Amino acid sequence: MKKCELSIPGETRLALGVDEANRLHKYATAQAEMAALAGKNAVLAVLRLGKLLQDLKAATAHGEWGELFKKESNIKLSTCAQFETQANVAHELHLNFNRQTANRYMRCYQEAMMRLDATERAALYMGLNGEDVAELLELVKKATGNAITPRQMMLNLQVVKDGSKSAAQAARLAQHETILANRGKGRAAAPVSPEQAMMAAVAGVLPEEELREQKKQVAIKDAHHIVIMLDEFTKEGLHKYLPGPDRDYLLLCLKNVERIIKEGK
Repeated sequence: MKKCELSIPGETRLALGVDEANRLHKYATAQAEMAALAGKNAVLAVLRLGKLLQDLKAATAHGEWGELFKKESNIKLSTCAQFETQANVAHELHLNFNRQTANRYMRCYQEAMMRLDATERAALYMGLNGEDVAELLELVKKATGNAITPRQMMLNLQVVKDGSKSAAQAARLAQHETILANRGKGRAAAPVSPEQAMMAAVAGVLPEEELREQKKQVAIKDAHHIVIMLDEFTKEGLHKYLPGPDRDYLLLCLKNVERIIKEGK
């Protein structure tokens, strides 16, 4: 019995492939344009937020600014004169982000303003207030170093430092977890996933306490990895193949590590 197969001519396959390639290109381009627009809108929103927070801080009574970051705060709305509403009774008011994040938003606004002359600052101020300013986007572009994302703006304005070191630490952490899981199985470490890389990329804007915890976890994993590698190095007798100078240098490095760790107690 002959097997019945559906045969598609080569020309048809080529035509279908070209159509699909064009469709995917159009879709990818549209998504990229949407992402770029969303990023620019987010930059504008951060500047508006920074200005709003600065105005809000100036409007709050002495000692009440810090209370806005506590969920247990119980500030009367009427005390915030610039943002007074019809409600004149006690109401729980708190911001859904911490004080350090608020400071970054305000610094973005302040640093962006400093990059403009007096006339441009006045125009940007009005634009961020919601007034119709034709050159608003150009002013934002100039003030933020043509940033297309809030993070890029923070880096351009030096509100946060480059998180590349933290990214490298996060990448090593991910690799070490795989190494530990595959110990003794003879398998190489898996590459860092896009999700891990994304998490690493935002490390530079994490609150300080979160960065300390991240560094702690990286230090633990690094220490475990070093111990494992040294153990395998000696058990395999690889030290025997080191030339004399390299062996002496290795011993010197190990002694320096011992000294640094002991002095750091």
